[in-house]
This record gives sequence, C-alpha cells and structure tokens, in this order.
Amino acid sequence: MEGPIEMAGVELRVEALSLRGLSDIPPEYVRPEEERTDLGDAFELALAASGDPLRIPVVDISAFDDAAAGEDGRRACVDAVRAAAAEWGVMHIAGHGIPTDVIDGLRAAGEAFFALPIEAKEAYANDPAGGRMQGYGSRLAANASGQREWEDYLFHLVHPDHLTDHALWPANPPEYVPVTQDFGARVRSLASKLLAILSIGLGQPEEMLERRLQGQEQGDDNDLLLQLKINYYPRCPQPDLAVGVEAHTDVSALSFILHNGVPGLQVHHAGRWVTARAEPGTIVVHVGDALEILSNGRYTSVLHRGLVNREAVRISWVVFCEPPPEAVLLQPLQELLTDDGAAEQPLFAPRTFKQHVQCKIFKKQQDQKDKDVAAAPMESAN
Repeated sequence: MEGPIEMAGVELRVEALSLRGLSDIPPEYVRPEEERTDLGDAFELALAASGDPLRIPVVDISAFDDAAAGEDGRRACVDAVRAAAAEWGVMHIAGHGIPTDVIDGLRAAGEAFFALPIEAKEAYANDPAGGRMQGYGSRLAANASGQREWEDYLFHLVHPDHLTDHALWPANPPEYVPVTQDFGARVRSLASKLLAILSIGLGQPEEMLERRLQGQEQGDDNDLLLQLKINYYPRCPQPDLAVGVEAHTDVSALSFILHNGVPGLQVHHAGRWVTARAEPGTIVVHVGDALEILSNGRYTSVLHRGLVNREAVRISWVVFCEPPPEAVLLQPLQELLTDDGAAEQPLFAPRTFKQHVQCKIFKKQQDQKDKDVAAAPMESAN
C-alpha cells in the first residue's frame, strides 16, 4: 500500500483502520525490526508477568498528612516515595485522596466521547501542522522511528482554568466539562502533595520543588500547567508488530495515569521491560524530565511505552504536570550541588521547559535523518 491511508482527503483515524477488520496493519505502523523482539499482545504479556517478582512499587501516601500516623508514618511515606522515584521513576499511588466517583465520572465521560462516531469527533480535530496541538488527533510519524503509533487521542489543557480554551473540550457528553474540571483541580492538589514529599526526600524544605517549578524563587506568580491526554488504543490485528506509544520519557515534572483496566503500560527497569499490573484504587505516577533535571538525576525520568492487543480497546487518561514553558529555568537545585559541603557536578545544562521540549524534538528529527542516511543505498563510486 503506497502513501498514508486517507478518507475523503482526511487522514484516516486508527479507530477506522481497526473497524475495517484488517488482518494486516498498514506498513507505516510496523515497527523497526530491531524493536519487535520483545513486542507482543498486551494481554498475553500481562498474563506472563503475573508470576514475575519484579513489579512497579505500590506506595500509600495517606500517612503523609495524617496526624494519627505520626512522624514515623510520615517519614516512612517519604522514604517509600523517594525510593520508588529514584530506583524506578514510576509508582502506583494509593491513598491519593481522589474519590472513586470522581475517577469513575472522568472515565465514563472519556469513554462516551470516544464512543461517538468518528465524524462527530472530527469537530474537535487538531492541526499539528498549523501549530494547534490541542484537540482530537492521531499520532503521525513525528517520532524517533519514523513510524506511526496505533492510537488516537484527545489532548487539551485542563489547569489553570483561566488559561483553558473550553471550545476545544467536547460538548458531548455534556458532563465532560464539569467532571474534567473537577478531576483537574484534584490532581493539582495531589501534585503539590507529591512534590512536597519528593522535596523532603531530597533533604529540602517541602515547598522547594513546587516553588522552583513555578518560578517563585524569582518572584514570578506562575502556576503549574496540567495537560490532559486521553489515549485511545483500538484493537490491533498484529500487536507483535505495532505499539500504541513508542518508548519515551515524559517531558513533564510528574505524569498521572488512569486506565480502563486493559493492560498495556510497560516501563524499562533493570535492563528489561516490566509490564504494569492492575492495582485497583491506585493512580500510576511517572517521574518526568523536568523533575529529573531539578533533582540532578537523583529521581529517574522513566522510559516507558504502550502496547496494544487483539481483544479489547484500551483507554488511558494521562495528566502531565508541567512548569510554565518560558518563565522557569530548569537546572539542578543548587542546594543539592553543595550538599554537606561536597561539590557535585550538575548533570544538566540550564534550559527553559520550552527549550527542553525543542531539544527533544530536534534530537528525534536528527536521529531519523541519521537512520534515513544509513538505510539509503550507497552511490556507486563510479
């Protein structure tokens, strides 16, 4: 099949491909051969991982601000979060304080949006080529491999509310806006709590990381930005050849993840891919690049990917907690570099968040150019 598959001049969504009942996926979705050795059906890999002793840590953070737990309980909470962030860069958070009905409402609204006909969802289509990233879209080939990913998505800013463009939020289902606003406000509070715990884990005052991420050390009055991305992974006839999202680290400070119970998340740890298990009542939290930079590598930005399967649609909700794009200079905390009088070399050069994102995009583009050059047939010496 030559060229991208289109429908009436519009890029065909992955959902539409899946609904065609194809036995073979189009070649632009087939991963490079060297990447396929450990791909597979997410359900099968999750079943195989059920007996694996290596598992993503589950951390209960309820004791951090529970007076009944005492100082010992608070310290144990800090130690557990610090260890998970340092050794894994990812954890299942229990005791997060977000009510079950709020989470259920968010899931129901997202599922209802993606249950709409594709033509109805197209009313919210984004335009990456025109610089408008928010909206309904599909992942094209702007990645390191040059291949497409087996997912559609809805992406928009969710906090702070005065910066959001509600015209980009689905009007159908009607409950989408209120439940998403509610969830966003609660995740913002949860982010503050986790940043406080992680600050103490670095031996710093609990307000340190959040203040640095907001630029308050320079007197700026900025808030953290929360970006919501709902990932929709349709059934895939060849999950051993495709991925929903290719291996990457998040540019955010923290990322918060919910899903519909269908497996697919894998994180890279101890030299291999570890499949996330179902941990009811928890929220998955990733450490992202911004936090790794501030901690000078003491906290790990986790490499992760999303797999697909033949049996069921997977939906995940990801909230990326990010610093303002240009107002904050990301660099290792000076307090860590001079800790206990011992000089520590900074592992990262100072950069704004926007500059960091641009550097990652440029590196992906350059990596693809290098691959294209290496794959091109050599010209005759004659």
